Amino acid sequence: MFFLLVALLQNCQAELVTLGYKNYTQAKKEYSPLIVFYYGDDKQSKKFIDDFIQISANNHSLQKDSSFPSNINFGLVDTVEEKKLMEKTQIGQTPTLMLFYGEQKKLKYSGALNAQAFINWIKKTVRDSPELNEYHPSSLISRWDQLASKFKGFNLVAILVTPEYRTSPLKAFIQAARQMPQGFVFCHIFDTKISRYLNVTQDDSGLVIYNKFEDIETHDQDAQGRWQTFIHHYKGDIKNQDEILKFLKIHSFKKGFVYVDDTKFQKLTRRSDQLPSIFLLYNKTIPEQLKYVEELQQARYPLLNKAILGVIDVNGDCKDRLDRWFQIDVNTTEFPKLIAVKPNGEGQFLKYINKDYDAIEFYEQFTNGKIKPFYKDEGILSQLYDGAGIYKLTRTTYHSYIKEQNAKGIDVVVTFTARKCVPCKDFRVDYNEVYKTYKEQIEGKVVFTRLDIENNEIDGLVIDNYPHVKLYAAGVESPYTLFETRKDENSLRQWLSDKSNYGEIFKKTNSDL
Repeated sequence: MFFLLVALLQNCQAELVTLGYKNYTQAKKEYSPLIVFYYGDDKQSKKFIDDFIQISANNHSLQKDSSFPSNINFGLVDTVEEKKLMEKTQIGQTPTLMLFYGEQKKLKYSGALNAQAFINWIKKTVRDSPELNEYHPSSLISRWDQLASKFKGFNLVAILVTPEYRTSPLKAFIQAARQMPQGFVFCHIFDTKISRYLNVTQDDSGLVIYNKFEDIETHDQDAQGRWQTFIHHYKGDIKNQDEILKFLKIHSFKKGFVYVDDTKFQKLTRRSDQLPSIFLLYNKTIPEQLKYVEELQQARYPLLNKAILGVIDVNGDCKDRLDRWFQIDVNTTEFPKLIAVKPNGEGQFLKYINKDYDAIEFYEQFTNGKIKPFYKDEGILSQLYDGAGIYKLTRTTYHSYIKEQNAKGIDVVVTFTARKCVPCKDFRVDYNEVYKTYKEQIEGKVVFTRLDIENNEIDGLVIDNYPHVKLYAAGVESPYTLFETRKDENSLRQWLSDKSNYGEIFKKTNSDL
């Protein structure tokens, strides 16, 4: 006869289940994590079964320290009665102990068959396997590189530190974590060699917050202990769930929100390792618009560790940068308005503009690709050539024009200009002179173009020095870049003679033409 015995155990959540062929598969799902004891008529099985049942009920004399995990369930299989099940599991030896997580076998117990060794094995297994224990989502940190990885990968980390596995602080910590809005990453440490890095003494327990939102400034990457500037210590009762939760909420609520001036705006948009930034543009002199600042503040909880939020008063010193970055004229644009800057992983940023005021919805839209990035683009120009006869490219025409000319076997030379670039103005004279010199000889072979990079942004194009020149040679997959420190008429001519399909033309001097 097959039956299911469920004994709700006093003061814990663990259950003892008698397993048979009919309920074996379902029980592994329902009672995960589950330790199954396969016992028979042998002496070892008969000797250990009483200890196993007492341990499962948390009533064994060796469990008095209250540190035994309460969420592990236990199962019994009588191998003498369950021959069909034994054929299915292919377990041919008794006694055997197996730990299952979900339907998968996690671990086979191979220690001495006595109560103390078994209890120690359970504690260590659960402690070292965060996915098994009731304290998930907190993960165990057992090495310094694991902790450093948390610091590198996340902006807001809560760390419980105890000198050894202690149930009460860990339960309070995780109960608070489960009530926290999304944002924090939680982990715990039992190793005093690691905890000393967090300024927690060897015999103490402590709660530490690592908060990279504290400082958005650029730091010296080689500075010793740089990360320690982001560490904050909890000074309340480490066993009090409500106090811990209050501390986490107060601490997180103040972070990830920035009142942005031009300096901070510049630094936030240069840090390619940062989270996306969402800015509310509003007019501080209009009282009705202050409510939008409050609404943005309320988005801090759901967007913690996802985005940095900030507000920009359009009457402040960001006017020029807003114009240059987003083509937003603060004198003619309606406010409030949301904008966002998102690192693309390639050292560049994608920019977004939204008419709505819902920051959470805006975040979801641009991260899921429902809003297209904003790019500055002059479109189709009414005057295609400048005064020197150089063809003017824009974002709209850049790729199509180069592709069209290359298809005809024509090389395309592009110089990139910027309004405030003084060397660009000097180089423009040399660039025009080379074009003027070889104009007749290169007709139908090479075209000279220029792109105003401040008003036309090209996907994937990184311009890290000015003046900047590229050559898109017909039949060549990737463009050439002129890397000469000093860019002038001679260096440009020499470079084209080496790289262009029509290099022989540029080797000729004025007297040869």
